[in-house]
Amino acid sequence: MKLTPAERGRWKFRLGSLGLGVLAAGAVFGASLAVSDDLRLMYLVGVIVLFCAATWMGAKSGRDRLSACLLYLPLAGMFGFLVLGQLPFLWPHLLLWALAIAIGLSLAAARLNRKGMISGVVILFALSAWYCMTYIPDRMKRATNHFGDGAAPEFAFQAVSEGAVPTTATPGKILLIDFFGTWCPPCIAELPEIVRVRAGLQNRRDIEFVVVGTNAGGDTPERLRAFARRQHVTLPLAFDQGKKAHAAFGLSGFPGIVVIDRAGRVRLTRQGYNSSEASFRGDLTQLLESL
Repeated sequence: MKLTPAERGRWKFRLGSLGLGVLAAGAVFGASLAVSDDLRLMYLVGVIVLFCAATWMGAKSGRDRLSACLLYLPLAGMFGFLVLGQLPFLWPHLLLWALAIAIGLSLAAARLNRKGMISGVVILFALSAWYCMTYIPDRMKRATNHFGDGAAPEFAFQAVSEGAVPTTATPGKILLIDFFGTWCPPCIAELPEIVRVRAGLQNRRDIEFVVVGTNAGGDTPERLRAFARRQHVTLPLAFDQGKKAHAAFGLSGFPGIVVIDRAGRVRLTRQGYNSSEASFRGDLTQLLESL
Protein backbone atom coordinates (compact mmCIF):
# COMPACT_ATOMS: atom_id res chain seq x y z
CA MET A 1 0.00 0.00 0.00
CA LYS A 2 1.40 3.31 -1.09
CA LEU A 3 1.58 5.98 1.57
CA THR A 4 0.47 9.53 0.89
CA PRO A 5 2.99 12.35 1.46
CA ALA A 6 1.17 13.25 4.69
CA GLU A 7 1.42 9.69 5.95
CA ARG A 8 5.09 9.48 5.04
CA GLY A 9 5.72 12.70 6.91
CA ARG A 10 3.87 11.36 9.93
CA TRP A 11 5.95 8.17 9.99
CA LYS A 12 9.17 10.15 9.60
CA PHE A 13 8.13 12.22 12.58
CA ARG A 14 7.43 9.06 14.57
CA LEU A 15 10.89 7.72 13.76
CA GLY A 16 12.25 11.06 14.93
CA SER A 17 10.32 10.60 18.17
CA LEU A 18 12.02 7.25 18.63
CA GLY A 19 15.38 8.95 18.06
CA LEU A 20 14.52 11.53 20.71
CA GLY A 21 13.66 8.68 23.06
CA VAL A 22 17.08 7.12 22.48
CA LEU A 23 18.73 10.49 23.17
CA ALA A 24 16.68 10.84 26.36
CA ALA A 25 17.87 7.41 27.54
CA GLY A 26 21.44 8.39 26.73
CA ALA A 27 21.10 11.64 28.68
CA VAL A 28 19.68 9.89 31.75
CA PHE A 29 22.23 7.09 31.94
CA GLY A 30 25.06 9.36 30.80
CA ALA A 31 24.34 11.73 33.70
CA SER A 32 24.27 8.74 36.04
CA LEU A 33 27.73 7.67 34.88
CA ALA A 34 29.35 11.08 34.47
CA VAL A 35 27.83 13.13 37.29
CA SER A 36 26.31 10.98 40.03
CA ASP A 37 24.54 7.65 40.47
CA ASP A 38 21.93 9.38 42.64
CA LEU A 39 18.58 7.85 41.67
CA ARG A 40 16.89 11.23 42.08
CA LEU A 41 19.19 12.76 39.46
CA MET A 42 18.30 9.93 37.08
CA TYR A 43 14.62 10.67 37.58
CA LEU A 44 14.95 14.46 37.24
CA VAL A 45 17.03 14.32 34.06
CA GLY A 46 14.46 11.95 32.58
CA VAL A 47 11.42 14.01 33.51
CA ILE A 48 12.95 17.25 32.19
CA VAL A 49 14.17 15.77 28.91
CA LEU A 50 10.93 13.90 28.23
CA PHE A 51 8.75 16.89 29.12
CA CYS A 52 10.73 19.20 26.82
CA ALA A 53 10.75 16.66 23.99
CA ALA A 54 7.00 16.04 24.35
CA THR A 55 6.29 19.78 24.35
CA TRP A 56 8.23 20.17 21.10
CA MET A 57 6.51 17.16 19.57
CA GLY A 58 3.08 18.46 20.53
CA ALA A 59 3.81 21.80 18.90
CA LYS A 60 4.93 20.08 15.70
CA SER A 61 2.32 17.38 15.22
CA GLY A 62 -0.30 17.59 17.91
CA ARG A 63 -1.13 14.82 20.32
CA ASP A 64 0.06 11.74 18.42
CA ARG A 65 -0.08 8.81 20.85
CA LEU A 66 2.20 6.55 18.84
CA SER A 67 4.89 9.23 18.77
CA ALA A 68 4.53 9.60 22.53
CA CYS A 69 4.96 5.84 22.99
CA LEU A 70 8.05 5.79 20.78
CA LEU A 71 9.52 8.67 22.79
CA TYR A 72 8.87 6.80 26.04
CA LEU A 73 9.92 3.26 25.16
CA PRO A 74 13.77 3.53 24.92
CA LEU A 75 14.19 5.07 28.37
CA ALA A 76 11.48 2.93 29.97
CA GLY A 77 12.99 -0.22 28.46
CA MET A 78 16.55 0.54 29.56
CA PHE A 79 15.44 1.55 33.03
CA GLY A 80 13.32 -1.55 33.41
CA PHE A 81 16.14 -3.83 32.28
CA LEU A 82 19.07 -2.20 34.09
CA VAL A 83 17.52 -0.78 37.28
CA LEU A 84 13.99 -1.96 38.02
CA GLY A 85 14.95 -5.62 38.37
CA GLN A 86 17.24 -4.76 41.27
CA LEU A 87 15.16 -1.94 42.76
CA PRO A 88 11.51 -2.70 41.94
CA PHE A 89 10.22 0.01 44.28
CA LEU A 90 11.37 2.58 41.71
CA TRP A 91 8.39 1.84 39.45
CA PRO A 92 7.07 5.43 39.96
CA HIS A 93 9.97 6.56 37.74
CA LEU A 94 8.10 5.03 34.81
CA LEU A 95 4.70 6.40 35.82
CA LEU A 96 5.92 9.95 36.34
CA TRP A 97 7.96 9.96 33.14
CA ALA A 98 4.82 8.94 31.26
CA LEU A 99 2.90 11.72 33.02
CA ALA A 100 5.55 14.26 31.98
CA ILE A 101 5.11 13.23 28.34
CA ALA A 102 1.33 13.43 28.55
CA ILE A 103 1.42 16.91 30.10
CA GLY A 104 4.04 18.13 27.62
CA LEU A 105 2.01 16.96 24.62
CA SER A 106 -1.19 18.48 26.00
CA LEU A 107 0.44 21.83 26.72
CA ALA A 108 1.90 22.26 23.25
CA ALA A 109 -1.15 20.90 21.46
CA ALA A 110 -3.32 23.43 23.31
CA ARG A 111 -5.68 20.66 24.42
CA LEU A 112 -5.96 22.16 27.90
CA ASN A 113 -7.22 25.56 28.98
CA ARG A 114 -4.86 27.83 30.84
CA LYS A 115 -6.08 26.68 34.25
CA GLY A 116 -5.69 23.04 33.26
CA MET A 117 -2.19 23.68 31.89
CA ILE A 118 -1.04 25.30 35.11
CA SER A 119 -2.65 22.56 37.19
CA GLY A 120 -0.89 19.85 35.19
CA VAL A 121 2.53 21.43 35.66
CA VAL A 122 1.92 22.05 39.37
CA ILE A 123 0.82 18.44 39.90
CA LEU A 124 3.91 17.11 38.11
CA PHE A 125 6.15 19.41 40.16
CA ALA A 126 4.49 18.43 43.45
CA LEU A 127 4.67 14.72 42.71
CA SER A 128 8.31 15.02 41.67
CA ALA A 129 9.20 16.90 44.86
CA TRP A 130 7.51 14.27 47.04
CA TYR A 131 9.08 11.45 45.09
CA CYS A 132 12.63 12.83 45.29
CA MET A 133 12.53 14.21 48.82
CA THR A 134 10.52 11.53 50.60
CA TYR A 135 9.75 8.37 48.67
CA ILE A 136 13.17 7.49 47.18
CA PRO A 137 15.25 8.17 50.34
CA ASP A 138 12.81 6.26 52.53
CA ARG A 139 12.55 3.23 50.25
CA MET A 140 16.33 3.09 49.76
CA LYS A 141 16.76 3.06 53.54
CA ARG A 142 14.29 0.19 53.88
CA ALA A 143 15.88 -1.79 51.05
CA THR A 144 19.48 -1.58 52.29
CA ASN A 145 19.21 -1.66 56.11
CA HIS A 146 18.51 -4.87 57.99
CA PHE A 147 18.38 -4.62 61.78
CA GLY A 148 18.76 -7.60 64.09
CA ASP A 149 20.12 -8.91 67.36
CA GLY A 150 21.82 -12.19 66.45
CA ALA A 151 25.19 -13.40 67.67
CA ALA A 152 28.10 -12.41 65.43
CA PRO A 153 29.93 -15.30 63.72
CA GLU A 154 33.56 -15.90 64.57
CA PHE A 155 35.94 -14.05 62.26
CA ALA A 156 39.46 -12.73 62.14
CA PHE A 157 40.75 -10.24 59.58
CA GLN A 158 44.29 -9.71 58.36
CA ALA A 159 45.59 -6.26 59.35
CA VAL A 160 46.62 -4.17 56.33
CA SER A 161 47.33 -0.67 57.63
CA GLU A 162 49.79 0.32 60.31
CA GLY A 163 48.77 1.08 63.86
CA ALA A 164 45.84 -0.36 65.77
CA VAL A 165 43.53 -2.33 63.48
CA PRO A 166 40.45 -4.12 64.88
CA THR A 167 40.66 -7.58 63.33
CA THR A 168 37.81 -9.06 65.35
CA ALA A 169 35.06 -7.90 67.68
CA THR A 170 36.28 -6.73 71.10
CA PRO A 171 33.98 -7.30 74.11
CA GLY A 172 32.87 -3.96 75.53
CA LYS A 173 33.39 -2.12 72.22
CA ILE A 174 31.22 -1.37 69.20
CA LEU A 175 32.65 -2.35 65.83
CA LEU A 176 31.63 -1.02 62.40
CA ILE A 177 32.92 -3.13 59.52
CA ASP A 178 32.83 -1.67 56.01
CA PHE A 179 33.33 -4.40 53.40
CA PHE A 180 34.91 -2.51 50.52
CA GLY A 181 36.16 -2.98 46.96
CA THR A 182 38.62 -0.69 45.21
CA TRP A 183 36.83 -1.55 41.94
CA CYS A 184 33.35 -0.72 43.30
CA PRO A 185 31.97 2.80 42.54
CA PRO A 186 29.28 2.67 45.26
CA CYS A 187 31.95 1.62 47.78
CA ILE A 188 34.08 4.59 46.82
CA ALA A 189 31.08 6.93 46.98
CA GLU A 190 30.11 5.62 50.43
CA LEU A 191 33.59 5.78 51.99
CA PRO A 192 33.66 9.58 52.60
CA GLU A 193 30.38 9.23 54.49
CA ILE A 194 31.94 6.58 56.74
CA VAL A 195 34.91 8.88 57.31
CA ARG A 196 32.55 11.70 58.35
CA VAL A 197 30.68 9.39 60.71
CA ARG A 198 33.94 8.45 62.38
CA ALA A 199 35.03 12.10 62.59
CA GLY A 200 31.78 12.98 64.33
CA LEU A 201 32.38 10.21 66.88
CA GLN A 202 36.12 10.73 67.38
CA ASN A 203 35.67 11.22 71.11
CA ARG A 204 33.97 7.84 71.45
CA ARG A 205 36.88 5.48 72.14
CA ASP A 206 34.44 2.61 72.53
CA ILE A 207 33.48 2.70 68.83
CA GLU A 208 35.90 1.12 66.34
CA PHE A 209 35.90 1.34 62.54
CA VAL A 210 37.61 -0.89 59.98
CA VAL A 211 37.54 -0.92 56.19
CA VAL A 212 37.84 -4.50 54.97
CA GLY A 213 38.92 -5.57 51.49
CA THR A 214 38.33 -9.02 50.03
CA ASN A 215 39.47 -11.07 47.04
CA ALA A 216 36.46 -9.88 45.03
CA GLY A 217 37.36 -7.99 41.87
CA GLY A 218 40.98 -9.05 42.13
CA ASP A 219 41.68 -6.99 45.24
CA THR A 220 44.70 -7.81 47.39
CA PRO A 221 46.03 -6.30 50.63
CA GLU A 222 48.62 -4.40 48.58
CA ARG A 223 45.98 -3.03 46.23
CA LEU A 224 43.82 -1.91 49.16
CA ARG A 225 46.81 -0.25 50.82
CA ALA A 226 47.76 1.56 47.60
CA PHE A 227 44.19 2.79 47.11
CA ALA A 228 44.07 4.14 50.66
CA ARG A 229 47.38 5.92 50.11
CA ARG A 230 46.17 7.59 46.89
CA GLN A 231 42.85 8.62 48.39
CA HIS A 232 44.32 9.65 51.77
CA VAL A 233 42.11 7.19 53.66
CA THR A 234 43.04 7.18 57.35
CA LEU A 235 40.58 4.56 58.58
CA PRO A 236 42.09 1.26 59.75
CA LEU A 237 42.39 -1.28 56.92
CA ALA A 238 42.05 -5.05 57.03
CA PHE A 239 41.58 -7.92 54.60
CA ASP A 240 39.08 -10.79 54.56
CA GLN A 241 40.90 -13.56 52.73
CA GLY A 242 38.50 -15.70 50.71
CA LYS A 243 35.51 -13.50 51.69
CA LYS A 244 34.90 -15.83 54.62
CA ALA A 245 33.62 -13.18 57.03
CA HIS A 246 31.70 -11.43 54.26
CA ALA A 247 29.78 -14.64 53.60
CA ALA A 248 29.43 -15.47 57.30
CA PHE A 249 27.56 -12.22 57.87
CA GLY A 250 25.13 -13.16 55.07
CA LEU A 251 26.38 -10.57 52.60
CA SER A 252 26.63 -11.15 48.87
CA GLY A 253 27.39 -7.70 47.42
CA PHE A 254 29.39 -4.52 48.00
CA PRO A 255 29.59 -2.25 49.82
CA GLY A 256 28.47 -4.04 52.95
CA ILE A 257 28.29 -2.64 56.46
CA VAL A 258 28.06 -4.65 59.66
CA VAL A 259 27.65 -3.12 63.14
CA ILE A 260 28.45 -5.31 66.15
CA ASP A 261 27.57 -4.10 69.65
CA ARG A 262 29.47 -4.46 72.92
CA ALA A 263 27.97 -7.86 73.61
CA GLY A 264 29.01 -9.29 70.24
CA ARG A 265 25.53 -9.04 68.70
CA VAL A 266 25.02 -8.01 65.07
CA ARG A 267 22.74 -4.98 65.19
CA LEU A 268 22.91 -3.90 61.54
CA THR A 269 23.81 -5.40 58.20
CA ARG A 270 23.36 -3.46 54.99
CA GLN A 271 24.29 -3.93 51.35
CA GLY A 272 24.64 -1.32 48.66
CA TYR A 273 24.82 2.45 48.69
CA ASN A 274 23.25 5.28 46.74
CA SER A 275 23.59 8.96 47.52
CA SER A 276 19.81 9.32 47.25
CA GLU A 277 19.68 7.92 50.81
CA ALA A 278 20.08 11.40 52.20
CA SER A 279 19.86 10.40 55.87
CA PHE A 280 22.52 7.68 55.65
CA ARG A 281 25.18 9.44 57.72
CA GLY A 282 22.77 10.74 60.36
CA ASP A 283 21.01 7.39 60.73
CA LEU A 284 24.29 5.49 61.08
CA THR A 285 25.62 7.98 63.63
CA GLN A 286 22.38 7.76 65.61
CA LEU A 287 22.55 3.95 65.67
CA LEU A 288 26.15 3.89 66.88
CA GLU A 289 25.43 6.44 69.60
CA SER A 290 22.44 4.43 70.79
CA LEU A 291 24.34 1.16 71.35
